[in-house]
Amino acid sequence: MGPATSSRSRATRLALLDAFTAGAGLGYLAHEYREVVVANPGIIGLTLLLVFASGYLVRMALRALRRANSRIDAIFADELGKKPSPRPP
Repeated sequence: MGPATSSRSRATRLALLDAFTAGAGLGYLAHEYREVVVANPGIIGLTLLLVFASGYLVRMALRALRRANSRIDAIFADELGKKPSPRPP
């Protein structure tokens, strides 16, 4: 990862690495606690559903905050553009 690597590309690589690490950890836990996983599939399914739903809600909240931030930035840029320059003409 040299200077030519963009921050978005780096973030994507880190996200993939995080997903792989989480998957490997969950696979290890599922292997170790196989009897528990087989005995309680409903509870595990509901837990996964809640985890994904909360992730979706966090994603939606972040989108709303980004939209609000861009609107505020536009308002500030518009208002600051209307102010006269403090420098003498």
